[in-house]
Amino acid sequence: MSAQPDMPAAVRLAAERRFYVGAALGVVVVVLAGFSVDLDLLHDLGSLSVLVRVHGGVMFAWVALFVTQTLLVARRRIAWHRRVGVLGAALAAAVVVTDSATVLAAMRLGGRHLPPGIPVPLFAAFSFFDLLSFAILVSSAIALRRRSAWHKRLMLLATILVLDAALARFINVYTSWDLDPSIARDALILVCVAIDTWRYRRVHPAFIAGGVLVFVTDPVAQWVATLPTWARLCAWLG
Repeated sequence: MSAQPDMPAAVRLAAERRFYVGAALGVVVVVLAGFSVDLDLLHDLGSLSVLVRVHGGVMFAWVALFVTQTLLVARRRIAWHRRVGVLGAALAAAVVVTDSATVLAAMRLGGRHLPPGIPVPLFAAFSFFDLLSFAILVSSAIALRRRSAWHKRLMLLATILVLDAALARFINVYTSWDLDPSIARDALILVCVAIDTWRYRRVHPAFIAGGVLVFVTDPVAQWVATLPTWARLCAWLG
């Protein structure tokens, strides 16, 4: 049964908590499935640079934090959720910093450090614009932390946004699909929006605003990557 508007508030809230716990577990499944490709590397971390190890640790910490925060709300540990949220703001900043540093290092090293078949300007545009959208979503969620309906939806969008690397690994290794990971990522977002809309009989404004931001990020990045100024900037950074 869907949590329709005429249901008691407690019933709607319980259904919403189950939805977010399910979404958090779905994120974990995507991450584990995608990075199972790199099990050999994880057994020998010495083959990875310090930057890559730090970046990987920060990204896994973000997913772990998202799951923890979701479970704390589901268990009604709201006070703890707020305390841990302070760590979340710092961790989000660490995601932006370490991911930016990793992208810049990949641009300078080139070759196998870049996704196959993607020119440096396009790789840089996708990476930096995704990070910009992530920062906007998380910052907005923090600013709206007292409006839980907005806060939780924006945090969910921000977390799904950073699943591209896991999705790319899973698609390239375990399937024969000729599918861009951003399309799979957007499909996951649409599933979440559809479930939420079915339950409440309306699209929440947070999903409208945040969803539009995510969906336009890659087209804007593709356009920017064609600009001569961007190519010169990438050459200078590299």
